[in-house]
Amino acid sequence: MAVSIAGRSGWSDDTWSYLNDPRMPAMEHGWKLHVSARPGDLDDVTRLVLPVLSRYVCHAKFARDPEILRRLNSGVVSAGAVGKAVTVYPVADAVVEVALELAAVLRDREGPQVVSDRRVDPRAPVYYRYGPFTGDYRTGRSGRLESVMTGPDGRIFDGLAVGRYRCPPWAEDPFASGSGHGDEPSVPGFGGGRYTVTAGIARAPRGNVYRAVDRTHGRPVVVKQARAFVGEDESGMDARHRLRNERTVLTSLDGVTGVPRALDYFAHQADEYLVMSECGTRDLRRDVLLNGPYRDDGTGSTRALSTLAFRLLRVLDAIHGRNVVVRDLKPDNVVLDDSGPGRCHVIDFGISERDGAGPGGATPGYSEPVLRATGPAAPTDDYYSLGATLFFAATGMDPVIVDTDHEVNRDRTLACLAEALPGDAHQGIRSSITGLLNFDPAVRAGTVDRLRTGAAGTARRPARPRIDNDLLDAIIEHTTAYCVGEAQAITDPERAAQLNVPTSIDVYGGSSGLGLELLHHAHRPDVRSAVTALARWTAEQSRNLSPGFYTGRTGVELFLAEAGLATEPETGAEVRSGYPVLPERAPDGGPPEADLIAGAAGIGLGRLLLARHALRSGRRHTAGRHLAVAADCDRMLATGTALLTPTGADTPGSAALREGIAHGEAGVTCFLLEYGAATGDPDVISRSEKAAARLAAVTPEIIAAATEPGATRRYGSWCRGLAGIGTVLVRAAERLDEPGYLDLAQRAARACAVLAPRMPLVTQCCGLAGVGELMLEVSDAAASEEFRDAAETIALLILSRSGGTWSRPVFPDTGLARPSATWAGGSAGVLAFFRRLHDGGGARLGLDLG
Repeated sequence: MAVSIAGRSGWSDDTWSYLNDPRMPAMEHGWKLHVSARPGDLDDVTRLVLPVLSRYVCHAKFARDPEILRRLNSGVVSAGAVGKAVTVYPVADAVVEVALELAAVLRDREGPQVVSDRRVDPRAPVYYRYGPFTGDYRTGRSGRLESVMTGPDGRIFDGLAVGRYRCPPWAEDPFASGSGHGDEPSVPGFGGGRYTVTAGIARAPRGNVYRAVDRTHGRPVVVKQARAFVGEDESGMDARHRLRNERTVLTSLDGVTGVPRALDYFAHQADEYLVMSECGTRDLRRDVLLNGPYRDDGTGSTRALSTLAFRLLRVLDAIHGRNVVVRDLKPDNVVLDDSGPGRCHVIDFGISERDGAGPGGATPGYSEPVLRATGPAAPTDDYYSLGATLFFAATGMDPVIVDTDHEVNRDRTLACLAEALPGDAHQGIRSSITGLLNFDPAVRAGTVDRLRTGAAGTARRPARPRIDNDLLDAIIEHTTAYCVGEAQAITDPERAAQLNVPTSIDVYGGSSGLGLELLHHAHRPDVRSAVTALARWTAEQSRNLSPGFYTGRTGVELFLAEAGLATEPETGAEVRSGYPVLPERAPDGGPPEADLIAGAAGIGLGRLLLARHALRSGRRHTAGRHLAVAADCDRMLATGTALLTPTGADTPGSAALREGIAHGEAGVTCFLLEYGAATGDPDVISRSEKAAARLAAVTPEIIAAATEPGATRRYGSWCRGLAGIGTVLVRAAERLDEPGYLDLAQRAARACAVLAPRMPLVTQCCGLAGVGELMLEVSDAAASEEFRDAAETIALLILSRSGGTWSRPVFPDTGLARPSATWAGGSAGVLAFFRRLHDGGGARLGLDLG
């Protein structure tokens, strides 16, 4: 769709058509407006909006065509994208005028609610919120890319649109009434006051799910919302039609044990709500993540995998007996309660079929691989979903979905199952899951017959490759070429626009981390030119980065220096742009952080690396300056000026975050060890000894917790668990000549090896690549074949969680469904592990000072 206003430049990418006003002042953030529309109305809405915008100074972007808008409105992109057919960036003093005029011309038009915004007028699909105007991104403490805004006092506010309205403290609502028509009530009540919400269960683009009390009968219920016009398809069916279908299906299943009852149905404004009986408070996903995978231990316990399979099958049989096919069986839709002997309930029948009719839809990895494009679903389709659900129960992992070929994904899923359930003791349940995941409906049906009778089956162990230098060479060559392609895409404006993916420049999740790994492959084709272009592009970016190492400007400096773009400090990037070299405060305005990722420990470590580079280049003055910054970081830690503020350390599943390397004590210990070794300062060495002793003292407790049956797999991760802690203990053994620390690191590595088969991510941070690097560290330090073999096993697990072929793998990022080239959460970090596995060691980013 072409959009134009005289005197304004316009262009398009794969999602948006843009209009830029040359009179518009440069603004990093401010009040912006969103116009919501249904896909079929996009052209009409655009024709109404353009004349209004022509009278004001503003930038704008429009959904490029109805199909793009349909995808935005589906919620697949993000909850914050729903409804945003048009985004207007007005000058500050014209926000209200533009909004009211748009509301006037669009009155009584329909569109999905923009849940991140407030509504200007209850009768018009025009919304507003305070947000970023430019793409200023950074890697946040969670490891995800964040859109950020910096206020007048220097505090940072997350600018990402989420499922609720948020406003930074410095912004004043330009609409004096503060009507908030788009807000949800603080104490929601529905059905004319009959239902009082007591808690939220889920927040989703298509509608939220609540726990509530039916005041008429005094009983707990579940209320499920369907938002108007969200997920609308070509026929006009939206989330409300799926909820109506669920009501119809539940009515036909009334009386079936293990299925909720439909109790009421009503509308509230344009949205619709289904009231159901409550089935329980924990679903299978939460149960597995909190209590560990299900196993068959021969006792017939409620957490036996065969028991779970039998009970789920019993519910499915009753559902199929009413001529209903679930179509969406998955861990999130299996609810467990304690009212009976481990009762199971199946919920969420929005896309289910009754008598061969339903709205359609599928969940990747669970139902999508076998559902036909046309024609009714069959009960055997649910058997495939049952197998995928049991796979999750046995491993704590979702099926592999990174490849475009369902068969490749299925085979990799079975390879993961074989690693998680090895040996003859698990032969029966392995055979059952393998049979259920067969693409032949007859095989699935036969497997179900055996499950009903308890007959045993056999499953052939999936083929797996041999990890040797030839395979590693092929993997490294292929992955390097992929990373080069991604680097080239970042620096090519046209290709970057087509990707439409925000790009950071930091080490953790951006161009600097990618570039630092590619520098290890400079002898390969196209690498050197790609890195040079990537470094130049990185140097040209103006980003609001903290001084941090992994997520800030120190890491960017290191990449530019290693790539040959370093300048003398008097004209360095941080001086030119006015960025501080040391943190002055935390993003929330509190004391500076001490951690390795963004705080003083990481900055100090990065400056040691920069000093080493400067010395290699013969620039002693520059090296001295970097060492002076490292000394300042040490003083901040010693005096308590910088503090550790690990996020979520006391919440279930946080594992060892308080002691972890990313935001905890292990990261500080890491810097002290390296700074002490670099300077020989007795005081620093003494403090590093004390820090290492404290870390070693708590590590046995962490290892014990990691070996409990219900231990979260995060105990194995590099950023917050034993992989990072073990790496620091290896370094402590070397720097302090303490063999006991190496013994403790070996114990940590063995614990990680047990957790690894149920770690779903292949990445450096929170994934298998970080665990593999610990195995290499321990193997090298202890001269042990045990840990070299463990590293090769980790490599096999990574390949099993990936798409492509064994020699040309496609590594999924932290979303598990697509590749990316970042260091922490993508292929660059996985490449680093395979490189070190091939070379028998080598530099590890940020932790190898030689």
